[in-house]
Amino acid sequence: MTDPVRLLIVEDNDEIAEMLVLFLGARGYKVTLATDGASAALSVRESLPSLLLLDVGLPDTDGYELLAGFRRSPRTRHIPAIFLTQRSKKADKLAGLQLGADDYITKPFDLEELYLRVQNAVQRALRENLNDPLTGLPAGGVMREEVAAARGRPERGLIEFRLRHLSAFRDQYGLLASTDVLRYTALLLNRVLNQLGTADDFLGCLAEEAFVVVCAADRADLIQRTAVDRFDRDAAQHYTLGERLGADQVRARLTSGETAVLPLLRLEAQRVQ
Repeated sequence: MTDPVRLLIVEDNDEIAEMLVLFLGARGYKVTLATDGASAALSVRESLPSLLLLDVGLPDTDGYELLAGFRRSPRTRHIPAIFLTQRSKKADKLAGLQLGADDYITKPFDLEELYLRVQNAVQRALRENLNDPLTGLPAGGVMREEVAAARGRPERGLIEFRLRHLSAFRDQYGLLASTDVLRYTALLLNRVLNQLGTADDFLGCLAEEAFVVVCAADRADLIQRTAVDRFDRDAAQHYTLGERLGADQVRARLTSGETAVLPLLRLEAQRVQ
């Protein structure tokens, strides 16, 4: 995996949590741990995981209710989820699967089997184009469904954001650096929605250098303006020793060590509804 897939493990048993973090981390996954429902919800709000690995019995809630909450939100309903729990009754398993879990594994479990089930769920999401592999944002069919559902509804706003001059940046700094810019932009848009939007808002990847936001119509202009202004404020920081020259250019050091004037990265936005 060139870009580590992020797993969020929600587990309050310290021994099991440590074992899972070490085992799955050693197999190339970027693992985040939450020990209760509140911290899991906060983690997902800050950065979308590629997969949720959920215990059912948690200190402040149960995994069923936690997943049900994620499934109700447009921004998180697409995230693959696997229950990992001591509850082994058929009714418990059916309850988890009816909530939209991709798999249900009972404790005690075999680590190698768990790894294969996690791998299968992640690969299935990639095949179905549920997530953009670079930013982790919903893409493909998930994105199109959310946009289609908002079309024609006067209470919903649609905003398209596009990165400009990313190709010129990539030519000078390489693929990894341009990927960092894409991820930064996704995080910036997510934070703006967290601050100014609602739980019903949606953020998705429209194309390689484009994003879409679905939000309340009366908040759309503020969200659009805030995101563009924040990106513009920090745009020069993506360049090595970047020195801004007016609105559209930056003087920066290239990977060769030379200094050049380059077009400045910009985030442009268009209100389409």
